[in-house]
Parts: sequence; C-alpha cells; structure tokens
Amino acid sequence: MRYFLTLLILTISVFAESYKVETIDFPHYVAPEVGGLGFTPEGDIVVALRRHGVLMAKPTKDPKKFQWRVFAEDILHNSCGIEVISKDEIVVSQMPELTRIKDTDGDGIADLYENISDKWGMSGNYHETNTIVPDRKGGWYIAIGTASHNGPNFFRTKGTFSYNGRRGRNFSASDWKGWVMHIDKNGKTTPFAKGFRANNGIGMSPDGKIFVTDNQGDWRGTSPIYHVESDKFYGHPNSLVWDKKFVKEVSDNPLFYYIKNMEQYEKDRTPAAIELPHGFMMNSPSEIIFDTKGNFGPFKGQAFVGDIAGGRIVRCMFEEVNGVTQGACVKLVDKGLKAGNNRLVFSPDGTTLYTGQTVRGWGRPSEGMQRITFNGKTPFEVRDMSLQKDGFKVTFTKSIRKDVAAKIENYAMKSYFYKSTHHYGSKQHEKKSFKPKSVSVSEDGKSVVLKMDNLKEGRIFELNIVGDFKSDKDEKVGQNRICYTINKLR
Repeated sequence: MRYFLTLLILTISVFAESYKVETIDFPHYVAPEVGGLGFTPEGDIVVALRRHGVLMAKPTKDPKKFQWRVFAEDILHNSCGIEVISKDEIVVSQMPELTRIKDTDGDGIADLYENISDKWGMSGNYHETNTIVPDRKGGWYIAIGTASHNGPNFFRTKGTFSYNGRRGRNFSASDWKGWVMHIDKNGKTTPFAKGFRANNGIGMSPDGKIFVTDNQGDWRGTSPIYHVESDKFYGHPNSLVWDKKFVKEVSDNPLFYYIKNMEQYEKDRTPAAIELPHGFMMNSPSEIIFDTKGNFGPFKGQAFVGDIAGGRIVRCMFEEVNGVTQGACVKLVDKGLKAGNNRLVFSPDGTTLYTGQTVRGWGRPSEGMQRITFNGKTPFEVRDMSLQKDGFKVTFTKSIRKDVAAKIENYAMKSYFYKSTHHYGSKQHEKKSFKPKSVSVSEDGKSVVLKMDNLKEGRIFELNIVGDFKSDKDEKVGQNRICYTINKLR
C-alpha cells in the first residue's frame, strides 16, 4: 500500500510539473452538457450544449472569468459534433440532421438554421448519437451510432423501420445507424463504412486518414479505434440490414447469420487499429483529435482520446505495417480530470487541450469543461512504441539511465486478446506474462529495443516499466503501462 501511494504521488507530481488542469465555470442558468467544442478564427471558444444552444467566450487566464455570450438561443436536439467556420457560422450534428447555423445580420445571435442533410432515420432512442469531422473539401464524414436496449424507441419513427435491425442489445432499427456516412458540401449523403456500435468519436489524421472510436459492449470485447476505409465492415452486424448487397446476397438477418457463422465473421470484419484495454486504459472512448502543431509537449502527430466513463485522456501513436494501421496507447492524464470527457479541442496556439464533459446518464453527473495546459517543461514519458521484426522499440521523451534501462527485470510484458461476440464485452484470453529475451539501449540514451520471440498477430502486448527505471535526471516515468495492438507482423 505504501509503494502504491508513493507511485501515485510521483505520477501526479510528474504530470503537474508539465501540465496544469483547470475547471472552467459556465453560467448558472445552463446545463453544461457539452456536445461540441471548437474555436473561431478570432480565438473564441464555441460550445454546443446538448440541451441549451450554443455559447461563445474569449478564454481568460482565470478559468472562472470566461464572459459567456449566447450565439444560438434555440435548444438543439442533442448536439453531438461541431465545425466552426467563422464567428458567424457553425455546423452542428444533431440527432435528426446536420444543421448550418448562421448570424446573418451581424448582431451576434444566430438567426438562420439550415438543414444540410437529414438522410438517416431516428428511432427516438437516446443512444443514437452522431458526430462529424470535415472532409477538407467542404463536406463532412458523420459517425452515426446505434440504439441501446436500455432505452425504448418511439412508436412513430423517422425514416424506415427495420424489425431485423431492432434485434440484439445495440440495434439499428432506423436507417444507417451504425454507419459512417459522407455528406458533400451540397448535402448529398452517401454510405461510407458500416459495422459500428457507439461510434461517438471521429477524427482525421494529419495525412488524411479517418479514425473512429467505438465502445465496449456487444460485438466489442474492448473499446476499439478503427482506421476507417470505404465500404469496409467493422464488426457490429446489425448495421448490415441497411446494406442492400449483404441483405440480397447473404442474409436479411445479419445478427443471427454471424452468431451462427463466427468463422465467416472473423474473415469479414476489419480489426481495430488500436484496442484500448477496458478498465485500466479506457472505458468509453469519445472524440479523437491529433496534435498538429507540436506545442502540447513532445507528442506532435499523435492522437488524443477522451473517456466518458473515466477521468482520463489517452494518447495514441499509429504506424503502418505491411499496409495495415496499428499502434500503441498510453494514458496522458488520469488524475485531476472529471469523467464525461466527451469532446476535445486544442486552443489555436496548440498549448491547451480543452475537454467538454457530459456522461449522458451513464454514471454520476459530470458535466462541464476543463482544460489542460502545457507549461513548456518536457515530461518524462514514453514518446513512442513501434513494432520491430523481433520485438519493440520504445522511445522516451528524455534520455534514460543506461545502467537501469539495460536491466531485463525492469520490463514486465503481457500478451492477450479480447473476443468479439454477441455477448457484452470480453475477458482477456490467452494471457501470458514474460520478460524480453534481451534489451539494448540506443547510443543517445533515448530508446530501448526489447527483443522477444513470441510476437503474434491479433494480440495486445502490454509493457509495464517497473523497478528502478529512471531518466538520466533521476526521474520516474510518468505513465509506465503501454499497450501495442498487433494486426500485422513486420
């Protein structure tokens, strides 16, 4: 117990030396359930609230002194995603439609609400969220989530109702639930990819790849992050009731078809680029964003994902191996944050990460907004973990003590996998614990290569850095547990 408390204090102090976490006050008259976050070109933060409208404010040094003003007075229908175009124009994904909201007369209050697209159904179930990412051509990709058995659907629904889509724990009874769709700048809406459950986060990497987060549950052994490509199937069968080709050629009841044909299911589904181990790493992933400026610490180009069901933000590092995207994840921060981390946005200068919070009824109320600001002091962390032909290369943000870094006993390894079935979640299967065969430290003292002979595709390899491992300045590594998902070997 004493060791645990010492480690906890060290972890908090290491993070606090480089980052400051602050809670931002909202006006007392709003329910601060954040559905969307963005910044205007002038540097004002824009907050779309699930049950109020849209607020704006100029960020201040004192988190309690934001001067909030109303941009959109009308209550939106569960706003879930946002693109800020200017101080006078935003685009918001609501449950039933993608909406352009504009201030046309310059008084600071929106007066035009334009339906860009509503080409998907709505059953009335609370779980049917959607969120967007711009396609960099004036259009958007929109991630549309399924409904949950924990909430009913209406007797009268929007769009077509599918009785086969209504089966199962998370269901797709209305058009295009469980899909990623593309909406062009003129509102033309076309299906892009299918097989999602609760895809409450969608983002685009600096090189233009689309990534979607999803949540542990039925057909999700643990929470995944997918690299999404056109027309691929990502493992949740119910969405296939809206795939005309699948219904015509394979089955009009995809849920029962795959329950009875699990071998075919494994052949058909596209695996996650990164799987986030449930519990200690992530419980309910939300928005995924990338650090494009490199001003938020030594993590330029990497992704950050919020956790709705936990007070944490996770950092992800992707790489391509034999044409397949995969990579590693590690916690950025797990102390000082509230739960409900639903939406993320970087400040215009890239030094501050804002997190908009709401738990949407999945736990204790945790609504509002916090920010994490980098103060310029580099933390001692794992910078990257990449796959080698016979092991892993682990790179650090600072030089390490070569004498302790060379000790095999300072690296505890595990491997395991999660099963994807119609049951809710999965335990860790085929768990194995082991040490590397050998450790070699780079000449510059910034990285180690851990060699091992038990690498296997379809496994998560978990590294725990333990013992007396330290930087050359005698610092303990802040987050010592890193997990790499292997889809392909080199």
